Amino acid sequence: MAGRQLTPLESALAELRAAVAQVSLPLPLPGAEEQRKAADEINRQLEDYVMPRLATIDAPLLAVVGGSTGAGKSTLVNSLVGREVSAPGVIRPTTRAPVLVHHSSDARWFADDRILPGLARSTGSSRDSRSLQLVVEDSIPPGLAILDAPDIDSVVVENRQLAAQLLAAADLWLFVTSAARYADAVPWGFLRAAADRSAAVAVVLDRVPPRAMTEVPPHLGQLMSERGLADSPLFAVPETTVDSQGLLPASAVQPIRVWLAALAADQASRAKVVHQTLDGAIAALAAKAPELARSVDEQLEVIEQLRAEVDHSYAEAVRTVQVQTADGTLLRGEVLARWHEFVGTGEFFRALEQKVSWLRDRLMATLRGEPPGAGNLKIAVESGLESLLREEAAAAAERAEASWQANAAGRALIEGASIDLSRSSADFDRKASRAIRDWQ
Repeated sequence: MAGRQLTPLESALAELRAAVAQVSLPLPLPGAEEQRKAADEINRQLEDYVMPRLATIDAPLLAVVGGSTGAGKSTLVNSLVGREVSAPGVIRPTTRAPVLVHHSSDARWFADDRILPGLARSTGSSRDSRSLQLVVEDSIPPGLAILDAPDIDSVVVENRQLAAQLLAAADLWLFVTSAARYADAVPWGFLRAAADRSAAVAVVLDRVPPRAMTEVPPHLGQLMSERGLADSPLFAVPETTVDSQGLLPASAVQPIRVWLAALAADQASRAKVVHQTLDGAIAALAAKAPELARSVDEQLEVIEQLRAEVDHSYAEAVRTVQVQTADGTLLRGEVLARWHEFVGTGEFFRALEQKVSWLRDRLMATLRGEPPGAGNLKIAVESGLESLLREEAAAAAERAEASWQANAAGRALIEGASIDLSRSSADFDRKASRAIRDWQ
């Protein structure tokens, strides 16, 4: 798709992606953690689904099969395909590459990184969860691809994260749950998220005991209606034995296979599903963006407040230095002793007489050098001024640190700092001494 002109919508979403990518929200303000997750979700949704799908709107329908541990996702995928393409996990948790099955005529759509660019492509079985295993199977109708995702409730964090990522990249969620676990909280968390973003969803109720066929599916259908999924298809797969290849009887999965084939065969139906999910995903992004922007503004406000407190502390130090150097306070101790010594020699008044003009000043300085005692006085003044600067800098650092300690965000910055913020910087004394010498 290189060189293709972006539509206005794509350009706007690209700008959103660039802006959100810069969001960090470093301060621990209320809601910051949730908004950091929201920023990550926005970026992933744009990169994994929205932008790729907008760029290739005619690409095959991607149905992601997801669900709880032990729900029978891989067995269902294998049974829909007619052979084993995704190894069922006998030992839990199973860590392996997600499997994407597609028709040979659709290979060009999945060989590159159009979708899920963060996953490397492979054609063989792999235990690397960050790769995507591509399986060509012509029993899958053209225009449709089926992706077997990891368990959404896996004890392995990477599996859960990948499952969420894959479901977010789907045009259609084929959500698998069992008769024993269909009311669990985790599956409904995902289903509610699907409903909130108006994603196209179909639910497969697996392993339903024959005696429960008249009770469990209707109850699940009622729960779906109550939670905004009334229009989502519900398929009930009876509890049954698998054959020697580990496949369910064809009759058990035939309704699902027929429904998927009908979607793939009819371009209008396929486009309807794609646009429903795409429109819902974009609307969800638009709904999250203002709250994220408010969080950024809150962070900036607190940062400005913390900076102002530091500026105020050091401005007070500057004022104190100005006052003490202007009102004679600095003339004390060693400085005062050296001043008396200098004045007492009479050299002070002789120096005044000698400085009749600028030219004579220069001439006398060249011929006679500094008056006796002037060097000691200069050293004393420099030492006194340097001590004053050190004292006020230390006091300013303590005031700034104390003001930050009174603020939760400031405390977090102090705790995370690699240096002691209650003290002047390590090279302050050296810089202060150099500044005084250069000023002289």
